[in-house]
Amino acid sequence: MIRIRDAAPGDEDVLAELHARSRAVYYGAGGHEVAAVPDERYRESWRKMVADDRLTVLVAVSPDDIAGVITLDANGVFPTNAPDEKRVRLVGIFVEPSQWSTGVGSTLMTRFISITRQSNAVGEVDVWERNSRAIRFYERHGWTRDGTSRPGPAGADYVGFVHKP
Repeated sequence: MIRIRDAAPGDEDVLAELHARSRAVYYGAGGHEVAAVPDERYRESWRKMVADDRLTVLVAVSPDDIAGVITLDANGVFPTNAPDEKRVRLVGIFVEPSQWSTGVGSTLMTRFISITRQSNAVGEVDVWERNSRAIRFYERHGWTRDGTSRPGPAGADYVGFVHKP
């Protein structure tokens, strides 16, 4: 059983480590090597996100360990692709690689979609174009490309996706 709860003080290092492991796998699959261990700057960014009342950081616990995390921004902390439209930005969703395809990510995504629908807002996210696994995941959950992009690592863009209420 997967349980969703708010991230709490004390979760930050676990989240930084989970995020680093997850991104090392998906960037590596796209030909871009990144560290699988977070540095202090990385850990500090997670401390700031968990403490920021303008962001929502939710963790998936399965059964007693944090297996995934999703960060939402409904308050304009991060730039949006459509500033004149009510949007909730999916800042990031990361699942422990050993937990991929077990329902952790889908459970977190279902919560995100519920939040955007309750807010009557469009969900938005940018996905690294070489992360084909993530692109399939978003498309399976009803996301569509919005035609936006921004530069990303290794000469590959981040492409914008939206989820309409």
